[in-house]
Amino acid sequence: MSTQKMHTAAAGPIELDLSVSNGRVNVHVNPAAVNATVTVHTAAEDGPVADAVNDTKFTEYGNKLTVSVPDDMAGGIGGTSVVQVGGSTFSFGGGVVNTGSMTGVTISDGDIWIGGQHVVANGQVVAQQGAKVGGATGTITVDVVLPAGCSLAVSTRNAETTVRGDLEAIRFDARNGSLQAGGVKVLEAETHNGSVLVDRVEEELEASTHNGSITVGAYNGRRGSARTHNGDVTISATPASSGKLAARTHNGNIRVRGAGHLDLKTSTHNGRVW
Repeated sequence: MSTQKMHTAAAGPIELDLSVSNGRVNVHVNPAAVNATVTVHTAAEDGPVADAVNDTKFTEYGNKLTVSVPDDMAGGIGGTSVVQVGGSTFSFGGGVVNTGSMTGVTISDGDIWIGGQHVVANGQVVAQQGAKVGGATGTITVDVVLPAGCSLAVSTRNAETTVRGDLEAIRFDARNGSLQAGGVKVLEAETHNGSVLVDRVEEELEASTHNGSITVGAYNGRRGSARTHNGDVTISATPASSGKLAARTHNGNIRVRGAGHLDLKTSTHNGRVW
């Protein structure tokens, strides 16, 4: 059993604006597709994660589709308490876990779900003794199918994002999350803790990360900038590229290939430029 919510957009290319706090985003560009579809799902049947899926909002206006998935970790626990579940002990203070493993565990307003199963409700254990919990971790997954010619914007705190296929534009904004994408004309990506890996950029590149690497397999653009504080920058420019390209890192290496014909600027404080 699982919880899911799905939306099918009007026919034709769209601009998809997606916001999701946690989980995973999978985007597949299918040139044969006529309509874009977005499916938000989780293995959890109840609890905050399932509620977030059920409360997801789809707003479509013209060729723009906005998808907003509520924060599945909103709420939290006030005060300080200690909860024992099986052989594990969890200590909480102000909604922050002080001790205990949190893999597959969701805590909200005094309730605890493990592996998508309700274990503690209002401080009382509700799972049967010996019940098996685990397997389904209760995380949120967003599966997207887009026709050709679409653009994508993702805003997230912790979700990993993968795009298979070519898009007109990608705008990626994350706190802790990486982006892996195929081909794109215009890329704007910013993440604090995460990497940016793109197979091909056709026109414009603007990528920055604090802790993570930036890699562009084939740069055909006319304007590009890649900046990271702790990480490497690797860009392969093609003869089709032109204009200015900047690559900067504080602690990391820079490797830019095939850029002899470009207005190239590189800088690193603790690292090498190849």
